[in-house]
Amino acid sequence: MRKNTPEYRIWKKYHDEKNLKKRTARKKSNKRKVTKKATNSKKRQPDKVFVVPEIFSIVSNPDTTISFLNKVIRSVEGVRNLQKQHRNNYIRTFLIDMCDTKYISSDALMYLLTIIQNTRGQKILPIDWIGNFPKETNVREFLKRSGYLNYMKTSVENIVQVDDNIQIKSGIGYNYIENNQNKDIRQEIIDFSCQKLNKDKRNINYLMTMLTEMITNIIDHAYQKQGLFKHQWYIFVDNNIDKITYTFMDNGLGIPTTIRKSIVEKIIETINAETEYKYIETALSGVHKRSETGKRERGNGLPSIYEQYLDKKIKNFVIISNKAYYSENKKYDLPEGLNGTVFYWEIKKEEKWYGYD
Repeated sequence: MRKNTPEYRIWKKYHDEKNLKKRTARKKSNKRKVTKKATNSKKRQPDKVFVVPEIFSIVSNPDTTISFLNKVIRSVEGVRNLQKQHRNNYIRTFLIDMCDTKYISSDALMYLLTIIQNTRGQKILPIDWIGNFPKETNVREFLKRSGYLNYMKTSVENIVQVDDNIQIKSGIGYNYIENNQNKDIRQEIIDFSCQKLNKDKRNINYLMTMLTEMITNIIDHAYQKQGLFKHQWYIFVDNNIDKITYTFMDNGLGIPTTIRKSIVEKIIETINAETEYKYIETALSGVHKRSETGKRERGNGLPSIYEQYLDKKIKNFVIISNKAYYSENKKYDLPEGLNGTVFYWEIKKEEKWYGYD
């Protein structure tokens, strides 16, 4: 076809119009892609926001704290049920909002870690956990030095290493793995306590007895498949001016569940006429051999632990297990149950006198 002929001009006009339509369509398509990309790049709002109580502590504020933790568990279990029904199509974002929290204790952090870690088991749940820091400076700093952030995705500068505590550790047996090394948590705690209390190991050997009994309980019941969480222990030790505080938690079935109950007790329990804290009370006193394992050497653990309190080697001894709250001044059943057991105790430092008598 020759140029400048009528036929050529008609063909050229048609061809140019066709190319123009293609370019216009391409521009619109690219614009939509950019807009969509910009929209997706915006930070997605969390699917659920869990506002942490102002006093976030199982020992100091059990009712509110346990209620909050159970609320988180129910949401996690809801996602798990959807996954079983093959109705999980997207990742849910759960925000732990600590912004207005005024006090945090290690027991609540350890239990929260238990919930989060159990969404990352053999069958990973589609939950993306995010969080924020408390406004209060001292609470924010405690969170950073507690070791809680070691288990979370965060900037390295947010994790503070100090020599005044043993950060949150977890395991099943007596050893835990750190930096590809097996470490005996009992020995680490005893060495730490000797240094901070300025005492010889022989003077605090009772700590070995206590920790051995607590961890052995986890080992004995680790085979049991029932229970909400994979059975393991968590521990945190904190050095203060006048004392060292110890918090030990296991996320097993709980003392009232695992102790061996008589036929009469089981009947009473079915009609809700008995309180759970009394199971702990009788187990501590050694009135009955309470171990469900049936092993002859077991069942002496709680009495041997309680003996350290009676001998005044430890102070402010507290046990919280399932619905039972047991301490020297408080013995009652909680409105909501805790899946597991929390032990808390303190060792007071000897007073130092300066000057002349």
